[in-house]
Amino acid sequence: MTRLLLVMASALSIGAATLSLQSCGAQSVEAASPSGPVNALLTLPDGSTFVAAEGSLPRGIAEWLASREGDEARFAFAGFDEDRPRLTSKGLGSAADLATILRAAPAASLEIAGDEAQAKALATMLDERGIGSERLKIIPAAGLGSVILTVHRGSTAPLMTAKP
Repeated sequence: MTRLLLVMASALSIGAATLSLQSCGAQSVEAASPSGPVNALLTLPDGSTFVAAEGSLPRGIAEWLASREGDEARFAFAGFDEDRPRLTSKGLGSAADLATILRAAPAASLEIAGDEAQAKALATMLDERGIGSERLKIIPAAGLGSVILTVHRGSTAPLMTAKP
């Protein structure tokens, strides 16, 4: 019985302390309006979601897939350190989002055109993230200045929806 009273007293003490801490200095704060690109939530067919900024590569690809317009579309991938086959931190994020989109759109395939070493580096990363090499085609094209992605829809069914 003493143990029960001790546990109840402890629980009440913790609850009172929590309430008093929550009320200390509580003020109403208004959120600042966004300055810069507005982010939007992308809902993938498997139910997973992630946020992609307006005008970003992942957002562009997702909106094109959701639109069901055309069988293929081209996008510039500017995620490498100058002329080296090393992805920048922004490029790593874009590549990871691209892998997420391609996993959610299993009928889609990707052509990667550009410097061969850069194209291979991107294809390797996508392969490591679960995009099979049968869905990736490398097209060596020196002199493009960037990597150009051609996404092939592979299906006319809606692949994903983009919600503003």
